[in-house]
Amino acid sequence: MLRLVKNFNTLKLCTSCYSTAMPYNPALLPDHKNHRKPRWIPTAKSKRFRIPPVPQIPDDEDQELMRLFNNYRNNVRSIRKYLINKYSDEYQTSTESEEILKHFKEDFLKCQAINNEWNEKVKIAREARVKEEQEHDLRRARQKIEEEVIKQEQMYELTEELVRKEKEASVTFITLENIDATIDKALIEIVDYNFAIDVKGEKLLGRESKPTKELEKEVVNVKQ
Repeated sequence: MLRLVKNFNTLKLCTSCYSTAMPYNPALLPDHKNHRKPRWIPTAKSKRFRIPPVPQIPDDEDQELMRLFNNYRNNVRSIRKYLINKYSDEYQTSTESEEILKHFKEDFLKCQAINNEWNEKVKIAREARVKEEQEHDLRRARQKIEEEVIKQEQMYELTEELVRKEKEASVTFITLENIDATIDKALIEIVDYNFAIDVKGEKLLGRESKPTKELEKEVVNVKQ
């Protein structure tokens, strides 16, 4: 039953229900994907007597690695000896505390001067960078404003064009003043859309349409 418990807190609650305390058993813990083998699992039998192969390094690479190691060791040794000579021999020769304090103050002032010089250089570079960024932002803002103004002008022209077309088309709109005349005209003028045009461009009227002068003009225009 305890193997089905997936939460460790639930496992502790379940074990607390028993009168006798259970010993810690890793096998009762929930399954967990490990990148490596857990500590309590011994070495596999197939790998117990395995001897790992010795890496074979080429001679030229081995010499290069040895040269780099020797350089590193010599540099570290030189720095260590320099620091020992500087902070041990120089300051320990004088037993007076005032002289030691004086040397420390001089060294501190030198370091402070170097630090102030670096800070000034960084300050100049930072101010130049900030100024350049501000100019870039200003140019970008002006460009956006110009683009927005051009866009607004285009929208204004498009709106004016639409309004003009609507005003021209409003002449044919049906309003309360001309609705009676429009109804009478629609009742009087009968439009017959039952016609066709042959290959010669002549308009063949429908059964109920009667030829008029306007229709004859349209046929002549189509022939031309």
